[in-house]
Amino acid sequence: MNAAQPKSYLEFDDANSFAYKVHDINSFQMTIDFPMIADWENDEIRARLQDRLHDDMIALLQTAQFYSESQLQQSKSADNFSILYKDDIYDFQVSVYQNKVVISKSGLKMQTFHFWYQSALPGMRTLVSSLLDLMEELLRRKMNVTNVIYRFGFVAYDFRKDAKENKNYQVLNRLITKIPGSDGMIESVEGSSTEISRADYKVNVWDRNSSDGRLSVTYDVSAPANRDYSGLWFNFLFGTQTYSDPDTGQRQREMPEQMLEEYDTVYRLLWRKGIQGFMRSLLDGLEFKTTATYIP
Repeated sequence: MNAAQPKSYLEFDDANSFAYKVHDINSFQMTIDFPMIADWENDEIRARLQDRLHDDMIALLQTAQFYSESQLQQSKSADNFSILYKDDIYDFQVSVYQNKVVISKSGLKMQTFHFWYQSALPGMRTLVSSLLDLMEELLRRKMNVTNVIYRFGFVAYDFRKDAKENKNYQVLNRLITKIPGSDGMIESVEGSSTEISRADYKVNVWDRNSSDGRLSVTYDVSAPANRDYSGLWFNFLFGTQTYSDPDTGQRQREMPEQMLEEYDTVYRLLWRKGIQGFMRSLLDGLEFKTTATYIP
């Protein structure tokens, strides 16, 4: 396929940076929330929305220069209807639920994901706006975006330092240094005799330097016991949240619909904070592999 490539991948990745080690992204998901559709069981409303989604997907494929409209596959269930663009490289799915639109992309090489993201994401706002406009017409009430979340998933595994294997919880020891011991008392991970079944680290922070003013950024990494503690699952989430202004004490919210336009800002934050920041500081000094699917 000949997809549009509006921005150079080398702007984000170069041979002198840590990022060249992150060869793969494991998953991508974008969730756009809107007010609940009370008449979700109405077959006529759902049929009209599904037809609109199909038309909008064709338009998006043309804008992104993916083409191959014949590869669109429709499906529906009790809780959603979906359209899958079935392609061996640029496949993705758009699903519409009673209160949200979910755009999902399976894992692939990071450089190829870059081209898909830069080509597909500019058309997502048009697709979502078109669906909401039709909802307003059918439901005769205001329908607007209430929240937007971008989620980027990575899987790293086979950690080694000086040819010596490191378990995932040993790597995560840079973040989690204490765990409950056999008697429940807090003790050092390194000196503990407790068998760890899973360790998780998750923190939400505000990014105040984004072009839209304020973003919620979530750093999430898990170290499960499967595959003999060989892998770490990273998730980086960027989105909007309500918050209390520390100066006024009033509840405020960034305009979530702006997040549909901030895909480039989010992508740059992924590289700067997620990959070059969090992953690099956690995995610095280690050799490791990444996977777009599962750990072999």
